[in-house]
Amino acid sequence: MSVITINNLKKYYGSSRGLEKADFGVELGEIFGFIGPNGAGKTTLIRLLLGLIRPTSGSATIRGLEVKTNFARLNNEIGYLPGETFFFPELKGGEVIRFFQEMYKTDSLRADELVDILKLDITKKVQEYSFGNRKKLGIIIAMMHRPKILILDEPTSGLDPLMQQIFLNLLLEEKREGVTIFLSSHVLSEIEKVCDRIALIKDGVVGSVFSMQEFHRENRKKIILRPALEQIDLESLVLVKTENGNGHYDYQGDINQLIGYLAKRQFTDIRIRDASLEEIFIDYYKEGN
Repeated sequence: MSVITINNLKKYYGSSRGLEKADFGVELGEIFGFIGPNGAGKTTLIRLLLGLIRPTSGSATIRGLEVKTNFARLNNEIGYLPGETFFFPELKGGEVIRFFQEMYKTDSLRADELVDILKLDITKKVQEYSFGNRKKLGIIIAMMHRPKILILDEPTSGLDPLMQQIFLNLLLEEKREGVTIFLSSHVLSEIEKVCDRIALIKDGVVGSVFSMQEFHRENRKKIILRPALEQIDLESLVLVKTENGNGHYDYQGDINQLIGYLAKRQFTDIRIRDASLEEIFIDYYKEGN
């Protein structure tokens, strides 16, 4: 069941492209990763999804309701964290939280729990917060009313590595509670850790959507051989570069076939590992792809 449905969504600002084409769905209770370089159209899509801007064409629906005409009705079901968080600088963190509690008409139990998990000092004024602490405050406000849907734009930027892991564990807990999470991020290692499916966007076009299971089944390998092969006669074994006598290769296919091929040759060193999502991402976004 799709909780979020994007159909042929397009947004232009005059003659400037914001989003060229997006067509996908986000299923109930999944963590859906949305990745792409700066300027690819990620933030534009999120703003369309939130009803903050109107599409040039196409549609975005949440729980079957058209966003552009029903966002007020959907508001309490959504928790949103923007890439950069701005609050009332002269207020203390606790005062900002209470303001949003009144707006959402929610009690303080979940907010207090999140403050403790994220270790935020809410007695300080927002203007005294670091970027990371403002991000923590944004996370608390996005999640404290127990929304059914979370839309998060670069949520871990500014958080230290330990707090990033705490936050990712928090997302997995939300998923177990049936919350649907749409997560935009440049930190591909976190996408790989928590997401069920991911979408890649390039030049305003969402070109690939695949599950992490599909990603792992592709069985892409990175290989370093010393010395480098003088000749390659195995399909799908591709030389990337030679460096200091080592040959660096990409391989996608049957690992047994690869091992059998290499076993017939002599090497002083062999290293084989899985390709990371980051490496696949870089390959996808190379010029000309």
